[in-house]
Amino acid sequence: MHLRDVAALASVLSSLLLLTSQAHAQDPAPNTPDDEEVPAPAPSQNESGKPTTAGATVEAATTPVPAVANPPEEFTPPPLAIERLPASAYPKNPIPGIHGGSLELSINHTQWPYMPKYEGQPNFRIAFSGSSWADSSIRSVKAGLASEANQFEYRMQGRLTLRTSAVYNHGDNWFIQSNTEFVANTEQNNSSTNYVDVDDAYLRVGKWKKFDITVGRLQGFEVYHFGMGLDLNTYERLGAASFSKTPVAPYGLDNLWDRGVNNGAIAAHLYLPQWLRLEFLTRFGASGQGKQIGIRPVAVLDFGFVKLKGGYERNLASSLFEGNQARIETQGVGGELQFILPPWVEFGGGLARRTEDAFEQDGSVRSAASHTTTTAGGFVNVRPYLKDVLVGLGYHHTDFKNFNMDAFGDPEKTTHQQMFAAVQYMLWDRLYIKYVLAYSHARIEERNDTDQTDKGFVNESLGHRLRLMLLY
Repeated sequence: MHLRDVAALASVLSSLLLLTSQAHAQDPAPNTPDDEEVPAPAPSQNESGKPTTAGATVEAATTPVPAVANPPEEFTPPPLAIERLPASAYPKNPIPGIHGGSLELSINHTQWPYMPKYEGQPNFRIAFSGSSWADSSIRSVKAGLASEANQFEYRMQGRLTLRTSAVYNHGDNWFIQSNTEFVANTEQNNSSTNYVDVDDAYLRVGKWKKFDITVGRLQGFEVYHFGMGLDLNTYERLGAASFSKTPVAPYGLDNLWDRGVNNGAIAAHLYLPQWLRLEFLTRFGASGQGKQIGIRPVAVLDFGFVKLKGGYERNLASSLFEGNQARIETQGVGGELQFILPPWVEFGGGLARRTEDAFEQDGSVRSAASHTTTTAGGFVNVRPYLKDVLVGLGYHHTDFKNFNMDAFGDPEKTTHQQMFAAVQYMLWDRLYIKYVLAYSHARIEERNDTDQTDKGFVNESLGHRLRLMLLY
C-alpha cells in the first residue's frame, strides 16, 4: 500500500472519530449551540506537505435538541408526619376520669383521636396506636337444671389491636380523618360469623372541637358504664351462664351502641360548648335474613368532676320480602350520673330499660319473643395510698320479663345479679395488671305449666380473671 493511501485512510478514520465524539457531546455540553457548525480538524498531510482531503466543515450527526429555558426540578414528595399517637390526641379537658381508672379508658364520647395541624408541621399526619390485652381465667358454674351437671372451665382470651389514624388538616381547623383498628384474637374460631378482624373502620369529616360527621364501622357514645369488671368481649360479662342456658345479659342502652355484623353507622357529633356533647347515630344494614335500621340520640353534660349521660334508641328489624310483616321493634332509654374526685376516686350509677316487641309474618304478636329488660347498677374505683394501685367494686341487677303467659296467667321472669371486686397495678405507667373476682346469680323462671309451685331454677357462677393490658 502506498503512503498516499495510508494517509487517506487515516483522514477518514479521524473524521469518523470526530463525528462520534460530537454525538456523545450533545447531552452533557449545552454550551455549544445546536445549530453551530463545528470546524473540522486540520486534514492529514502526506510526505509532500499537501493535504490529502479538502476539509471544510462537519455538521453534528444527531438531531438537534431544543434548549430548555427552565429545566424541571427533581420531584420532592409533599411532607408527611408519621408518628406514634401522642398524648395530646387523648382529650383531657374536661378530665375523663382518674388516671388508670375505667372512665379514663372510656373516651369514645369525645372527638378522638384529636390530630390537628401544628404550626410548621405538615397537613398530613399518620399516627399508630393500639391496645393489647390477654385474660387468663377460671370459672365454676353451679347449674340449676336437674338435667345439667355443674361445670368448671379454663379460658384464655385476648384481643390485640393496631390502630392507624390518618388525617388531612385544611385551613381553619377543618379536617378529614380515616381510622382503622385491626384486631388479632387469641381465641380463634373457625366460624367466620364469630371472628372479627376489624373494630373501627370509618371516615370522619368536620372541624376540630366543634362538630363532625362520622361514617362507617364505629361505636356510639357510651351511656351505661360497668366499671373495672364485666369487661366487654369476656365470658365474665355473660354472668351465670351454663352450658345449656344463658340468662339475660345486662342492658346499657347498647343495642345500637356497639359495632355490629353486616351493618354500619352514620353519626353526627356536636362538641360545642366544651361541656356539651351531642350524638345522633343511625345504624342500618342486614340482620339475619332481613334488614335493620335504627336511631340513637345521646347527650353528655360533662363538667369534669360530674358527668350526666342520657339517651334513647329505637331499632326496627324486618323481613326483606314485600308483604311479609315479620319484624322486631326495639326501643330503649337510659342514663347515668358519674362523679370524679381526682386522683383518688370515681364512681357512678345508671339505669336503662328496653322493650322489644316481635311480630309474626301475618302481623300478629309473638308473645314468647316479646319482653322487657331493665338494668340498674353502679361502680366505684378508688386509689388507696399507693399511686399505681386501684381497687374497683361494681354491682349490676337485671330484670327480664316476657309476655309468654303460663297456664296460671303469670309471665316468665329472669333476675340476674352480677357483682365483682377488682385490684389493679400499673407497671411503668403502661402495663395494666388487673385481677377480677366475679360472682353472678340468675333465677330463671322457665316453669312447668302444670305445677304452680314450680319457681324455675337458679344458676350461679364464680370466676377469677387476670388481665395484662398494654396501651400504646
